[in-house]
Amino acid sequence: MNTAVWIVIAVVVVLLIVAIAVALSKKSKQKRVEKAGEIRERAAERSAHVEHSEALAQKSEADARRAQAEADAKAAEAKLAQQRAHEHQGAAAGQRDELDREWERANKLDPTVHDDGTPRGGDRAATDGRDAGRQDQVRQDLPGHHDQVRQDQVRQDQVRQDPQGRHER
Repeated sequence: MNTAVWIVIAVVVVLLIVAIAVALSKKSKQKRVEKAGEIRERAAERSAHVEHSEALAQKSEADARRAQAEADAKAAEAKLAQQRAHEHQGAAAGQRDELDREWERANKLDPTVHDDGTPRGGDRAATDGRDAGRQDQVRQDLPGHHDQVRQDQVRQDQVRQDPQGRHER
């Protein structure tokens, strides 16, 4: 066989191998493009789910911030109410002390009762009726003092009922 024929056969074989390689390369490239397209489709499908999850997370975070703000406001309100209650208790204690001093002053001025509020001599009925009626009337005229009136009456009854004449509190 002639050398030229062998060269032509060799060139044809090389061209055939190159053509096969190019065809395989294109087929491989096409498969990679298709695979990338499939991945993109799945990612697009999951994207809606992820966006929904992100929106839910943002809403939950906003709810948590709002709840925390409400809790902080309630805590501040409770602290303020506690301060007011403390102020009212202090004022009430001061008023109670002032009222007790008034009772003591009245008992010292009244010649029919001892300094501790017990009646002198046998005039118990007159003193009890006069003092209790006046005290109840004055206290009933003041709003919010009904419980205190009852406590004062119990305190006066204890003082009056003490057989040894001691002043109880």
